[in-house]
Amino acid sequence: MKHFDIALIGLGAATMSLAVRLVAQGYPGQVVIIEPREYPSDDRTWCGWRLAEHPFTAQATRTWSTWAVSQAGESVVRGSDRTPYEMLRASAVQSQALDAIATRPDWALLAGRSLQSASSDNQPWTLQLDNGSSIIADRVFDSRPPALTLERPWVWQSFVGRELVGPGLTDDSPVRLMDFLDDEAPLLTFVYELPIAPGRRLIELTRFAPQRPSLSALGAQLDGILADRGLANHAIDREESSHLPMAPIAPYNREGWMRVGTAGGSMRPATGYAFHGIQRWADQCADDLMAGRPPCAPSRRRTMDWLDGVFLESLWRHTPAGSAGKPFVQLFDRTPAEAMVRFLMSRPHISDIAHILRSLPPTPMLRAALAHSRQAMD
Repeated sequence: MKHFDIALIGLGAATMSLAVRLVAQGYPGQVVIIEPREYPSDDRTWCGWRLAEHPFTAQATRTWSTWAVSQAGESVVRGSDRTPYEMLRASAVQSQALDAIATRPDWALLAGRSLQSASSDNQPWTLQLDNGSSIIADRVFDSRPPALTLERPWVWQSFVGRELVGPGLTDDSPVRLMDFLDDEAPLLTFVYELPIAPGRRLIELTRFAPQRPSLSALGAQLDGILADRGLANHAIDREESSHLPMAPIAPYNREGWMRVGTAGGSMRPATGYAFHGIQRWADQCADDLMAGRPPCAPSRRRTMDWLDGVFLESLWRHTPAGSAGKPFVQLFDRTPAEAMVRFLMSRPHISDIAHILRSLPPTPMLRAALAHSRQAMD
């Protein structure tokens, strides 16, 4: 059996980010990547505010300096020239990662193969693949999606998106982060829009819900919204959809097996942003491996997890139905743009957290805090 120093399970944002850094830094070990799909593909986008440069900066499809949230005709527009909001296509990130991997003839990319089972007698790991073959790896970084059951206050973020091409789609408007709908489905529903280029726009329908809704039903609702906007006849160039767990997934790093990406807890529970946090983890993890240290697992600040739980609990409690977007509009309106960005990207200063807390309605948030604290102790 072929013996590798590292096995990367799944070619996701975390494993690609680590691989690119290991190639750039001249990692001396051998790496195998096990990926069941053929690449590159264009099935998703990663977005967020670029607080620092990263290896995929040049792959950004578009950046914006302004963004907006809205509900029932009330709109708040904010912006920053220092921290652009960026969109990265999965296909562009994958192409860069695959090009880097191809420069290492001692590495192996097993495309079209999936992991069936794994066993270890302390270490190394024996990995059996779906074609009956086996390999050995000293360390495993596993990015496969986790199987989860979420309990209150945590919810699923489910979305369906269509990238439209056609006339009347301008690119001079801000990113529409959340345009909340008067929708009685729990807990809230909003439209997300990225004006990518003249004649091209990504429009998504997103729902925060206790249970994963039907993606086909979300898609049908989105199609109705597009029809109401006169966009029913525009060409659909690309589609994306997923269910994201808005929950603080605990890190797993035992006996040389580490879960990474969403599976390892890199996703921010209250926002779903993960890509830029993954970049910070990959920087540290690659440095550890190059120095011969045990690699660090993804981590989050416990204070941020608690605040996220309080905020999501407040959504569970919000009445009347269809009005849960109001606190978001109020939050963006009352919080300075840079403070808001740092908070959303999990890098807040203490003063930023103070701004956030002052911007939210005190009585509902206090009740949510007490309820969430009781849940955490149960």
